[in-house]
This record gives sequence, C-alpha cells and structure tokens, in this order.
Amino acid sequence: MAESARELLQRLLARGDGVAVDGGRLTLTPASGHPVPAEWLSEHEWPLITEAARLAGMEPLEYIGHSVGNYGPRKDGGVTLQFRSLIDGRDWYAIFNAYTTRARTTKHGKAGSPLPKGRFRMGKRSNFLKFWNRTGQKVPKSLDAFSDYMGKLRSQIFTGHQSKGERLEAATLAPLCIKQQELAAHPHVNIPGKARVTSGLIPGKVRVNFPGKELAQPQQPRGLQPNQTTGDANYGNTVIRECGYKGIPKPPKEQTNEEWLEEYGRAG
Repeated sequence: MAESARELLQRLLARGDGVAVDGGRLTLTPASGHPVPAEWLSEHEWPLITEAARLAGMEPLEYIGHSVGNYGPRKDGGVTLQFRSLIDGRDWYAIFNAYTTRARTTKHGKAGSPLPKGRFRMGKRSNFLKFWNRTGQKVPKSLDAFSDYMGKLRSQIFTGHQSKGERLEAATLAPLCIKQQELAAHPHVNIPGKARVTSGLIPGKVRVNFPGKELAQPQQPRGLQPNQTTGDANYGNTVIRECGYKGIPKPPKEQTNEEWLEEYGRAG
C-alpha cells in the first residue's frame, strides 16, 4: 500500500529533516545532508505542501489562470485571478482593479482606447503590484506587461482570507508560508522525545480557516487541459521546482518512499 502524504511528512519530521513552505514552495533539508532527487521532489512537493497546510489549518491554493474584463455598472477594469484548493478542489478567485485602456497615444492606438484582449496595466500603487511584490517574482519593466508574466504564478502555492462565497480578499492573497517549527510542534505530528502539545493550535500561529469549511482528503488537480472560454479559469499544468540530484545508485523514479528515505539516511 502506497504511503500517504501525511505518513511521509510524519516520517520526514521524525527523522529530523527540515520541512517547511517558504514563498509558496516546499523547502526540504535532509538531516543527513544528502541532496534530494529532483524527480522525487517533483512527485512529492505538492502533496507534502497540501498536508503541511492541512496541519497548519491553512488553505493551499494553486493558481490556474486569470481573466481580464470590465466589471460593475461603471465597467471598471479589473483582472481576476483563479485558484483551486489542493485540499478539496474547490475553486476560488480574487479580483484586482486594473486599467484595460491605453495610458498614452502610440502607433498601436490612441490614449483611452481599449488594450488588446486579455491585456491590462497597473498603477504604481495598485494592490496588484503589492501582491506581485509579495510573490517575489520579478516585476516587469513596464506595468502593462504583466499579461506576459502571469504563468510564473503556477510555480507557487498561495493562501488568503475568504471574502464572500468563493471570493478571496485580494489584499490578503500571498504565497503560502509555514515554518518547520510550526509543523514539528503540531499535536498530530509524532516525533520521538517531543513534548506533547495539547492545544489544537500551533503556538503563536494565527489559524487561517475558511468559515464552515470541512477539510476533505487531499486532491492533486494536476495536468488539467487548458480551458479557453472567455471569463472562465484558464487551467494549466503546475510547474514543479527541480533541485540538484547526485549519486543515487537506483533511479529515484524507481524507488519507493521507504527506499529513498533509507538511502539518504545511510548517507548521513
């Protein structure tokens, strides 16, 4: 029977490995000092992030696409970012104000004329720019070029506060961050010699739960086909970070979790 993400996370923590989520990416530092195989990380990063978020009481959100439009009675410009929960597959979205018209007259069009379909521009003090800075992604030289960079968000996992229904408060949207100490201190994590923690909350942690939401078994919505319908989510494949891989006699993709853990454990 295959080892679950929860069991795997428990074993990594019990071995003294450093497991955390930083900037929406998994950080795994084996106590043995043995490098983590890229193929192994590619397979297990998302499930481990999902389980870590479940323990921390947080909602891990995968970016799946964006749409641009003019909303409300005044037809104000905006960009909608679409997300999907890695825990139960529920869809979420956040809306940022945006400009959908040209700022100045150029050879491509007059000032105030509509930008090409799907394109938008941002102000220097916009909430979207603040969000982008929180991601750690490089800011485009031109604030009307974000449309060309949105795919980079697929490499990170996010979280945020619920506004109403499936809408997120845009100002709270940020890459998921969970410290190693928070995971190790959780009462459901069994680490030999660890003092028992009786509180249901991680010490010093503000729980970010969505009201009335029951956490189901983790799902892994990966490899979805693009949906080109206007206004709908533009689904895409997740992009997994690759790390250096050195000297594992047996290819990682052919190893079980037990074999890989035993392999780098011996190296330590």
